[in-house]
Amino acid sequence: MALAAGLVHGAFAADAAPNADQIKRGEYLAKAADCIACHTVDPAKPFAGGYPLATPFGTIYGPNITADKETGIGDWSDEQFVRALHEGIDDEGKRLYPAFPYASFTKLSRDDVLAIKAYLFSLPPIQQKTPENKLPFPLNQRWLMAGWNLFNFTPGELKADTAKSPEWNRGNYLVNGLAHCQECHTPRNLTMGLDLKRSFGGAQLGGWTAFNISPDPVSGVGDWKDEELVQYLKTGVVPGKASAAGGMAEAIEHSLQYLTDDDLKAIVTYLRSVPAVNDVADKKPRYAWGQPADDDAEIRGIAAVSVSSNASGGAELFSGNCASCHSASGSGVVGGYYPSLFNNSVVGARDPGNLLMVILNGVQRRGVKEETFMPGFAGHLNDGQIAMLANYVVKQYGHADTPPITPEQVKVQRQGGPASPLLTLLPVGLAAAALIVVFILFSVFRRGGRRRPKPS
Repeated sequence: MALAAGLVHGAFAADAAPNADQIKRGEYLAKAADCIACHTVDPAKPFAGGYPLATPFGTIYGPNITADKETGIGDWSDEQFVRALHEGIDDEGKRLYPAFPYASFTKLSRDDVLAIKAYLFSLPPIQQKTPENKLPFPLNQRWLMAGWNLFNFTPGELKADTAKSPEWNRGNYLVNGLAHCQECHTPRNLTMGLDLKRSFGGAQLGGWTAFNISPDPVSGVGDWKDEELVQYLKTGVVPGKASAAGGMAEAIEHSLQYLTDDDLKAIVTYLRSVPAVNDVADKKPRYAWGQPADDDAEIRGIAAVSVSSNASGGAELFSGNCASCHSASGSGVVGGYYPSLFNNSVVGARDPGNLLMVILNGVQRRGVKEETFMPGFAGHLNDGQIAMLANYVVKQYGHADTPPITPEQVKVQRQGGPASPLLTLLPVGLAAAALIVVFILFSVFRRGGRRRPKPS
């Protein structure tokens, strides 16, 4: 009876009209959840969908979540919206792909979920059809997500830990629910679920590395001061340590910079409490590598820097393309607008992937008060030249143990990063899944085909 009543309520009960306070709170929550990042491809059409999300198996497009009734979610009831965020099921009963982080959003309170809906429905509806996902068979069969959920999804709102402080509980709610930090900073297991044994230990994502943010003092951010972490989350810059680029820059631009100082401090408080994840290959923190260069004067005026040949040395390429902003010594400028290249987390990382992505794609990070910009060199320098330039930067300012960077590595990063090893395991996994499905169907058929004896 309770289930039937719930279904009737979800289907027929009228939704409560939102008020101004609920809409305002929903706007803050939507920013904290960074909804706009995955649901906006055209800034002139916020939340109208179409943003391509690259996965190891194909492209998934963020849907239109405006109140348009034809192409958006304008006809969704409160119950349907809550079910999408809490259970990963849409208005038609179809399972959503976990590229939409319902495994994190399930932790949100119902009131917060409905406040987000109230905010979205307060905005002008935009008609824009979402492109079809580009996933191979059978991954384009949404029912398969039931299997993924079995191993990787625990539904349920997050309950406060009464043994912890209110600040810790708020940080837990933000980090593991609303801001879904683990979705990027925790590595994945063979089923593409989160490897919770290495929570916040760093992960690969679309050619970028989301760094270790556990409290380990060498591999993570354990030796950062609390105020430095708050500053980084709010601005993306901590001179002498880090300057945000890629997905983290986008998260700061669209989401984190709008959080209150109390919420940012709560995030830091919670992250301080999680188990530290250490990589034995890390000898000192990423930002602790490098020193100023002093060779620029030796090459100035000797030969022009050519961009059409690989003959130019790394120092010449740096002088012609980087020194005017980052200075000849690599020390950047005061305040970190153009960051120092030594004492820099990207340059000092053992894996040069992020450095290559920055050189190729540049940096664009819009803050409330200022915009940070670095041009990309993907169309200006070829793979050999970028490898040469990156090797110079790493040698002068970065990790001493980084192996030489090759043009082949640059090519891979130019194409969006290395392919997931899961792709090589996919045929085996699909074959196993098919056998399991056949076994289940066979078992059901046999049970259903047996006639029970009539009672005597």
